[in-house]
Amino acid sequence: MKIFTKVSLATWLLSTAILFTRIVYADTPNTGKSAKGAPLIITDKNVVAIVNDQKVTRQELYNLLIDTYGEDALDVLIRRTLICQTAKKEGVVVTKSEVDEKLKSLVNNEIDALLRNYRLKDKADLEKELNKVGSSLAQLEDRVSRRMGKQAEIELLAEKTMEKTVVPTEDELQKAYEEEYGEKIDACQIVLKTRREAEETLKKLQSGADFATLSKNDSIDRASAIKGGKMQPFSPKSGIGPEVSHLKAGELSDIIKTDYGYHVVKILNKIPASNKSFKSVKEDLGKMVRNRLYRDRLGPWLINLIENASITKNLSYE
Repeated sequence: MKIFTKVSLATWLLSTAILFTRIVYADTPNTGKSAKGAPLIITDKNVVAIVNDQKVTRQELYNLLIDTYGEDALDVLIRRTLICQTAKKEGVVVTKSEVDEKLKSLVNNEIDALLRNYRLKDKADLEKELNKVGSSLAQLEDRVSRRMGKQAEIELLAEKTMEKTVVPTEDELQKAYEEEYGEKIDACQIVLKTRREAEETLKKLQSGADFATLSKNDSIDRASAIKGGKMQPFSPKSGIGPEVSHLKAGELSDIIKTDYGYHVVKILNKIPASNKSFKSVKEDLGKMVRNRLYRDRLGPWLINLIENASITKNLSYE
């Protein structure tokens, strides 16, 4: 049984409205069924529920949502509106297939984040946790898809609109070429939440403990943990590369702190640089660098849209 130190996965899912049981999501959206009576058909659109003959109105639901999410939700809508207006002005459109592909990626990222945050081994483990509250992975993916559908469209519009201003320089392409096709380090890692945990883990490894076993059991980076800590090969010149580039195959690193936690890395091998020429991969490098630049510039771009827009808010908390 999985035991979560902060909040259980089931509680988190329920509290964030990602997960709904079959009782909540009935086949007929406007039908409620009491345990003691026959199904009730709600015909008044201003009523969202009837609880023991007491009506819960749409206005009550609206007030609750405004009180809970009002400011943040309004800001999201304003940013979305500005992006749509800018995209329309620039003649930018997205197709359904593009949105579907983007949405699939967003849903997968959301599921992967759940696996990491709750130290679940894989989707099979997640399925077991969901079953405990009467749901399934398929239902969760469906709920996340509904929640993130508009986000996928908006993100695509932003990406395509910014593409016109994101033009990689030759130096940026050369640097990316070195990172992608230059020498690589093949390694595995264990990521811990605290330095104390990392120090204890490093001592165990230095005493002969099996790296793959510790990674599978203890690492908070579940994507690598399920593979015994195996990482994607990385450049000695980027990320944690400079911290471990001096190590030989089989050697352990000191504890390395990043935004993700405290890492202990074991070097497996050094991979020689690729023989692919810069010219042959330049187009792919351009796409990669543009995507990177887009992520870096998105925040400032949105701030600029907001600062140059006429925005009047009228949010009522009555």
